[in-house]
Amino acid sequence: MTDLNQKFLDAYSAVFPRKTVYTDSFPLEMKASEKDKEGWIEWKPIDGTLQQSDYHRLEKQFGVSFPKSFIDWHRANYFLDADCAIIRLPSSNPSRPLESLKQTLNWFIPEQLIPQKLYPFADEGNDTGPFVFDGRKSMPNNEFPIRVYDNSYGGDLDGLSEIIFSSFPKLLECLTHYLTELKTRRNFEIIPDFFQIDPTGAGKAGVDYWLSWTRMQKANYEEFGS
Repeated sequence: MTDLNQKFLDAYSAVFPRKTVYTDSFPLEMKASEKDKEGWIEWKPIDGTLQQSDYHRLEKQFGVSFPKSFIDWHRANYFLDADCAIIRLPSSNPSRPLESLKQTLNWFIPEQLIPQKLYPFADEGNDTGPFVFDGRKSMPNNEFPIRVYDNSYGGDLDGLSEIIFSSFPKLLECLTHYLTELKTRRNFEIIPDFFQIDPTGAGKAGVDYWLSWTRMQKANYEEFGS
């Protein structure tokens, strides 16, 4: 799992500029440049120092259960952004430990989903709603399948998608492939590869969801060239 975590981080860093607006909460140990005239500063990922116990306290606070793989990934490094366009994963700032993940859990929709054992952890890239771990069926190490929830349903389970990834490691594997391939291929050409990488999730119940992304991306490319 450690290798996959590093591969994802490397792939992300190769595609997206590691820049953020400088604020008082910027962790100086992550500084990779001086602040520019517009107030932007480059950051670099550093080794994480959070413990599994920190995540378990958060789980207890909000009544959620996270996969071990997700906790291991999130605590491996501090990183100030993980917006992959199709999925916005929670960042990790040493100056504000677990703040991004807390924000994912601490609002109206999670309050409706968590009692139903649906645990938000990220945001869908098209602003549909949160990605959730489906904890309604017990799994070893809490390695739950992943669905997306449509906020417009206000907590009703009619807004819950089919399974779109079979597990968090498969999500990471698909995202790493997606980011790596973006250097040479169009985004809408890459997503169907998920079906082979995750045949029991993205390539099974998740096919329609991911094909809707390819159609949208292709339409955007044909209209705007991006």
